[in-house]
Amino acid sequence: MEPGRHKFRNDIPLSANFLFDKLVLFLCCLAVNFLVTDDVSYIPVLAVVTLSAFNTYFDKRLLTRITSGAYLLIALFFPEWFYFIPVMMYDALLWESPWILPLAILPVISHRSSLPIMGILSIALYLGMAWFMKWRSWRLIHLEREYRKLRDTTKELLLSLEARNKELLEKQDYEINLATLNERNRIARDIHDNIGHVLSSTLLQVGALLAVTPEGSVKESLATLKDTLSSGMDSIRQSVHHLHDASIDLHAEIYKILKGFTFCPVNFIDDLESKPSLPITYCLLAVIREALSNTSKHSDATEVTLILREHPALYQLIIRDNGSKPAEGLSLSPESEYIPGRQGIGLKSIYERVGILKGNVRIRSDRGFEVFVSIPKEYDV
Repeated sequence: MEPGRHKFRNDIPLSANFLFDKLVLFLCCLAVNFLVTDDVSYIPVLAVVTLSAFNTYFDKRLLTRITSGAYLLIALFFPEWFYFIPVMMYDALLWESPWILPLAILPVISHRSSLPIMGILSIALYLGMAWFMKWRSWRLIHLEREYRKLRDTTKELLLSLEARNKELLEKQDYEINLATLNERNRIARDIHDNIGHVLSSTLLQVGALLAVTPEGSVKESLATLKDTLSSGMDSIRQSVHHLHDASIDLHAEIYKILKGFTFCPVNFIDDLESKPSLPITYCLLAVIREALSNTSKHSDATEVTLILREHPALYQLIIRDNGSKPAEGLSLSPESEYIPGRQGIGLKSIYERVGILKGNVRIRSDRGFEVFVSIPKEYDV
């Protein structure tokens, strides 16, 4: 119990209440000393001030017990030291040592014939006051600790709620963006399946009419109509492609890939702040599919790490597993590197796709299999 209390006291900074309590006790004891004694000695005054200052400065349990015990021992032989016992007892009480209070009766027994009854009663009263002051000061400190704890908990909860609210808003924006992209994709698909087919059928019919129509104004009109329909068909085809390309979201597509990858858990770390262009997006998705496919087919990994990073001049993709067997049938020793042209088609495809964008690929087999891809932003067009 004592060590726990010691730790509890050291956790609390020195309170001004302690100094004020000791000052009040010292002034009361000094007043009693002047009132009930004819020959006032300043030696115990200096001694109690010095010892109390040492106890306050060093704030050690052992030192407080030694100084308090030494003071009581001296008070057994010199009655003038008796009047400042409450100040020394207050220091001991701060260390949860109430057992020391009964020892204050020893100087009374030793000097019962020389100590005035008024002095004994006053010091007994001040001892009780020292205990009450100690209890009051500790109570105030306890309330202050509880207040700070409640304040910190409330602030932490507020920060947590703000972070949660921000996360929900970001998720809401993401869901809205994803729904928008899906709607664009649906519109592009409907245009392609409906209007595109109607125009294609119309072009075929106009072409058939041109084949059986003799030369003349009618045939020229049909040729003009066919050119107009072809132009409209090309415009619709471009619009469909633009809508479809705009509906591609890198993060959404990656999550779709990861959802279908059930071989082992994937730790996905996304540090992208901007949206890569479509060529880079398609390249990254193809590399991720190929790397995860190789892991599921050829590796004994139990975890895959997928990292997307954005730097001022380039994008980075790192796919790493913890398997002991290299994927795609590679026979790599630790720290060795893959050389294009010696291994399978899948890895060759990765090199080709990244090479088109002037990027770099490194494939290593060191404590697992790793694909490291970097693509410069200058080709983010």
